[in-house]
Amino acid sequence: MTDRQNRVGSKFGGGGQASGQNAERDRKERLRELALESVDLAKDPYLMRNHLGTYECKLCLTLHTNEGNYLAHTQGKKHQAGLARRAAMAAKTAPTLPSPAVGSIATSQ
Repeated sequence: MTDRQNRVGSKFGGGGQASGQNAERDRKERLRELALESVDLAKDPYLMRNHLGTYECKLCLTLHTNEGNYLAHTQGKKHQAGLARRAAMAAKTAPTLPSPAVGSIATSQ
């Protein structure tokens, strides 16, 4: 009878090869850390930390457990669509100033 308990990859005790799920989780965590280094969240007007310690996007009204999840959200379709909608609304309501006529400036001599 062979000893099957101490094989690599056995169910009991782990210690086997890393699964694809663990590798994917590690990759995502490294990407989040890299994004946190390159983006300054203090300047983001839509990020708010609530009293529960979670992060909230004021534009989309979504809750996020950490900064990395919020950064992933900012790259997503819902947030980008909200930014586009907000920019279009701001352009529509911005007062337009009349442009000066090029040849109608009178000079006194």
